[in-house]
Amino acid sequence: MTEEQRITKQKQFKVRLAQESDLPTLFVNAVNVQNGLEEFYLTFGTALPIEVRDIEELEQIDTIDARPVFRCVVTRDVMRQFIDLMENIYKQQTQQVDTLRRLQEQKEEG
Repeated sequence: MTEEQRITKQKQFKVRLAQESDLPTLFVNAVNVQNGLEEFYLTFGTALPIEVRDIEELEQIDTIDARPVFRCVVTRDVMRQFIDLMENIYKQQTQQVDTLRRLQEQKEEG
């Protein structure tokens, strides 16, 4: 194999995140995604509950500010992997939740 062939040949590696339990866990209930030319900017934040005294005050509110807690940039390839992974996990979780709800309903009926 020539040097040029060795340089152009690429190998894909599986990446395994090690020691992720050591990371701090942040509560997120707001997300914003912006795209660049070849990347995506993900900003995660926390919006706190607002205090509303009456329905008129609630009707006047259009926007709730969220405090950004983390921002990252991901490549297009990583975003595709993220979307696929999250879709699969979401489907599995939905099936589990539906099963638990059915079991709970059966338990309450019986």
